[in-house]
Amino acid sequence: MTKAVSGDFRPLNASVALLVAMSVGSAVLVTVDIKPDRVDDFLKVMEQDAVGSRDKAVEPGCLRFDLLRDRENPNRFVFYEAYADDDAVTHHKTTAHYKAWADFKASGGVEKQAVERAESASLPPWAFQTSATGSSTSAAVLVTVEIKADQVESFLKVMEADASNSRNKEIEPGCLRFDLLKDREKPNRFFFYEVYANDEAIGQHKTTAHYKGWADFKAAGGVEHQAVMRLENASIAGGWALQP
Repeated sequence: MTKAVSGDFRPLNASVALLVAMSVGSAVLVTVDIKPDRVDDFLKVMEQDAVGSRDKAVEPGCLRFDLLRDRENPNRFVFYEAYADDDAVTHHKTTAHYKAWADFKASGGVEKQAVERAESASLPPWAFQTSATGSSTSAAVLVTVEIKADQVESFLKVMEADASNSRNKEIEPGCLRFDLLKDREKPNRFFFYEVYANDEAIGQHKTTAHYKGWADFKAAGGVEHQAVMRLENASIAGGWALQP
């Protein structure tokens, strides 16, 4: 049996977490710079970590695990990990596939690492996409924005239209995923995780009325700061890097 409270999904039985989780209680956005001569080893380890994390028999509380590569720096990668709650993150760190990653890091293969902690549980259910994504992208973006405190409500209205319509295949067939997450420590800081089939799909996205809503909000001064990482997984062989 599972008990769910609006905006707060706490499965009593972890094996059914995915049946009720319309939100992400705990997400991590990890950016790593890998030593050039260790990238092949890193990718082998990450295949094990990603595939193992998605196995519901092993990690029922892991909702998503993607690995993407920076389009400008081939030694820089981003893990996008979404979990039902903090307990699921804790469980993840007990697994053999996580240990493979921890051992790689301990061996000195990582030059630099940064971790952002986020969630969608405090946001409406539309914030996290529940439909399937796909397996390959040559054009994804991770956008970090800081919103003026008195503009957050307006921002969320704009983003509901942007996210919901971006996922509509009749409007944007090339948009594979659009998630909005909120920083767990800074209430005015948000992350957009957008996955597209290719650059042409991003170009088409920017012609839409829902994108214009976001652009108009930004032009009106609602955004204090924005940073964009341009990513892809098409250069990662094997088709495992993006969770379908």
